[in-house]
This record gives sequence, C-alpha cells and structure tokens, in this order.
Amino acid sequence: MSRPVAVVVGCHWLENRSELAFVTRSIAGAASRSGPVAVLVPGDQGQRADGAFDLEGVGPLGELEWPDGLTIQTTVIVDDLTPEVAALLAHVAPQTVQFLSDAVGTANPAWRRLPLVGGHDPIGVHVPVNRLAEQHRHHGFGFTDYLLVLSDRTGAHEDPPAAAAWLSAAFSKADVVVLEDAVASAWKGRALRGKVTVDTRMDLWRLLAHANVCIDLAPGAHIARECVEALRFGTPVIVPDRPGPGAVHARSSGGATFQDASELLEAAASFQNEAHRAQASAAGRLYANTHYGDPAAAVRRLRDLLEQSSPAP
Repeated sequence: MSRPVAVVVGCHWLENRSELAFVTRSIAGAASRSGPVAVLVPGDQGQRADGAFDLEGVGPLGELEWPDGLTIQTTVIVDDLTPEVAALLAHVAPQTVQFLSDAVGTANPAWRRLPLVGGHDPIGVHVPVNRLAEQHRHHGFGFTDYLLVLSDRTGAHEDPPAAAAWLSAAFSKADVVVLEDAVASAWKGRALRGKVTVDTRMDLWRLLAHANVCIDLAPGAHIARECVEALRFGTPVIVPDRPGPGAVHARSSGGATFQDASELLEAAASFQNEAHRAQASAAGRLYANTHYGDPAAAVRRLRDLLEQSSPAP
C-alpha cells in the first residue's frame, strides 16, 4: 500500500450493533475517497477482507503491535482511546492522532478529539435512510401518527417503560408504540394491543417515518443515530435533558428535551398541534439533511481535516 491518507484504529469495528462502529466505518469510508485507508483492529495479526477494506490485525488487547512497514507519517483516527491503544500510540508516536471516544482522559495533549455533533465545525458523518420507508407503514400495524418510544431498557418486560406509561395514560386515545429489544409493542390507554418484531433497519425506518413524534429515551452517545434518522424523515424528536448529541439534535431541529414526566407530556402535547408539528417537521428535515444527509459534504469535510493534519507527501 502507498502511504495511506489515514490509519483507522477500530476497537469496535466488528461490533454490528455499536453506534461507535457505525461512525468509525462512515469516517473510514469518507476518508477512502481521498486515498488509501488502513484499518487496524485487535485480533490475530494478518489481513482479512471486510467489504471495502482489508482489516489488519494488531494482536490481542495488551499485546498490540503496530504493523511492520505501516508509516506513522499520517493521520491516525481512533474510535476508542483505551489504555492499551493509548500505550501503543505513545510508543510509535504517529504524526497526528484524532479520536472519537476517550477512556483514559488527556493521555497526550497533542491528540485531538474529532467533533461529531455541535460545537465549531463538527466533522459529522453521512447518516443514510431509505425514502421508500415513507411510502408504506410498518406491516405489523394498521395505524400511523403514533407516539414512538425508543426504550432505554434491555431484555423482555411485561410493562412499558415509565415514560411510555405516562404517555399512554395522558393521551388515552393515542397509540403509543414502544421499541424495545427488537420488538415493537403497541399500547393504548395503558393496554397492550399487540407486538411485532423489528427485524431490519427498514422496519425501524418505517416506524420512524410514520410516527407523530419520536421519544428516544437513550440516544446514542456519539451521534444519536436514531434521532438523526427520525429527523431525516421529518419526525420531531424528544429526548431526556442531559448532555449529549441527542439534546443537541432536539434543540437544533425544533424538537424538545424533558427532565420529568410533566415536561415530557407537555412536549408531546405540543406536537399534537398540526401547525406546530408541521413547522418542527420541516425544521428537522432541513437540519438533519444539511448536516447528515449529504455524503459528498461529509467527504469534503474529512478531506479538509486530513489535509490540515497530515504532512505533505
């Protein structure tokens, strides 16, 4: 390989359900439009194919080794700056280190966090959706305009999350759909009406596209992917009022945040007003499509970053 424009260290690369893996793969894909990209992952040394990239194993955690012949005169992008990865990078001393998540604090003041959401000039990523999801509702439900709650729990539960119970009690005539553990359950007046499995991303997109509002109780810590997907379909989002990308998306797109039950119910009630909901829907689409809907723009932003941080060939 000629000198790569970037080396991506993906500790979570192979975790299919990891939001951090989604973000890292997106960044690697965008970087590859500017030149060769090397992807390093923990595991047995040697190469293995993974779609567009050949992954290079760097040994098990605790025994990481930089591949022989791979230059350090380039930008290294790390998904998770663990103590083991930080020790490896401190040993080889690459030209530039950018990271997405930092488990060790300020390991090296010269290393920089790669901004994804909010702040000045976030790098962002492309968050794709399939517009066909807007044409047909989820096959398991015969209704639309429901209150969609993305749960913050794991495993099977007989009762809905507290937030969904509040909504179902306050809006007794409304359908409340709870997505939990890859199963969507429909509630009305706090009574369970039925369940369907959510087997594919298209199933999720259909649920997002046909909701009145999406209440994400546990938005992702890195980019809040489901919030962005909902907004790209014009569905307003409501999230807990705490630091993170979910709250940034909600406040920037005409959505809402809440601290307690009364604030959640007040926010949900505001989107029952058709005029207000239409205004928030348009604002959400514009925000999400501008920042996360243009793959060419994501490529340009990353190319600019690489050109600024990498030495001339």
